[in-house]
Amino acid sequence: MPISIESDEWNESPSIDILEVEVERFLRKNPEKAYTVSEITDHLTDEKPTVFPEKLLTDERDADSSRLALVTSRLEKLVWHNRVEARSLDGQLYYTDDEDGWFPIAELERDIPSRFIGVEQEIEEIKERLDGLQMVLENHDQFPDEFDLQ
Repeated sequence: MPISIESDEWNESPSIDILEVEVERFLRKNPEKAYTVSEITDHLTDEKPTVFPEKLLTDERDADSSRLALVTSRLEKLVWHNRVEARSLDGQLYYTDDEDGWFPIAELERDIPSRFIGVEQEIEEIKERLDGLQMVLENHDQFPDEFDLQ
């Protein structure tokens, strides 16, 4: 059931994804090991159950599958952002902390502006050339008849 974004319930709820934070914290505390999704999920279920919705804290198979899906989605996001490393071993994915962590967004914020500076300079040069050509075309009567504008 939808809730109003004007409601106290919405405004007082945390905007941080606690599950993602705890997944990353667990891997950072254990950087010498790699874990499967099941192992990470079991640890969080036992040690940090509040990261899951209450209705998923049962022993039912559907609840277990839902917890696995939630943890998997956070792990894949962390892999995408290069904060966690994943490797496939014996048909299973294992995850570990990526100590070096490459931060593509930060790299983009640094590289894109410098690329635009070069593009801006090229645009300025082209504009100057076009202004010169426009001046020549507007004042073509000042040139001798045999002057070739091409």
